[in-house]
Amino acid sequence: MAFTKPSVKLGLPRMGQGSDRHTDTNELLSPGVLIAYRARPGTDYPNQATKDAVQAAAVQARNIVRIANDMLAKVVLLRRPESQLFIDTMATHFKLIAGDLAGGLLKDNIVDKPFSPKAVFVHDRRWILERIRQKMLSLSFHLNTGVYLIDQDTSTRDVFNGAPGTVGQAPYSNWVGYIHFRGTQTAGGSLCGFRNGEIHISFDHFLGYSLNTNACIIIHEAAHKFLGVKGDIYGDNPNYPPDLQNKGGSLDNADSIAWTAISLATGAVRMQNSGSTDFEQCPGPAL
Repeated sequence: MAFTKPSVKLGLPRMGQGSDRHTDTNELLSPGVLIAYRARPGTDYPNQATKDAVQAAAVQARNIVRIANDMLAKVVLLRRPESQLFIDTMATHFKLIAGDLAGGLLKDNIVDKPFSPKAVFVHDRRWILERIRQKMLSLSFHLNTGVYLIDQDTSTRDVFNGAPGTVGQAPYSNWVGYIHFRGTQTAGGSLCGFRNGEIHISFDHFLGYSLNTNACIIIHEAAHKFLGVKGDIYGDNPNYPPDLQNKGGSLDNADSIAWTAISLATGAVRMQNSGSTDFEQCPGPAL
């Protein structure tokens, strides 16, 4: 069901700078998945294949994060043993390597460390896992209560930051997604969806990537929007993941969160190195 954006219909001002808008149409793809794009009269844009790809990725993203959150809760809250998949995923995407003290950040890093009341306030492995769990819980809440995805439309877009521009000259022309940060950010969960700008994705790219790669893009951008994480070292970067102990490190890195979720949910460590084909063609069926 497509309709003119209410903000356009009512002539409401933008939340950001300028007054021009690059989208004018909303379409409800399914309960919980709303998209926005610029209508192109006389054309079939976005075509049904594109809308199907976006819809499938949105559903996959929320299912992936829900499954990953459940797995983290079992380990952290219910104290279930860490599986080898869990151990390897944390090492690969957060540099939470068993036995490694992360440059002095941790007092100890013991897998399945026995419970002790004295350890409740200790900076150990479980302290890090709890921080990751909280992030995944917040993401699961937001993605499973509805997602709004805006087409960044780099092929025809001529409005940037509320002002007229030249097609093809957007600073994010080669990106597959982005959000605009608003104000000072502090990494951590937030229940306020207006804390940052909306999730923009490249509809065009979604036809060329696999289902799980598209889901990864949505999870990555959702981590920026809802968690306020600013780290943008991608999985195809040889320096991925950033060191755990550094400010802006792996706990504040969107791809670390996204690939952890996908790895736990799909049963295999994804994006194991910078040359992995998972970056564009991560395998796996719909969940």
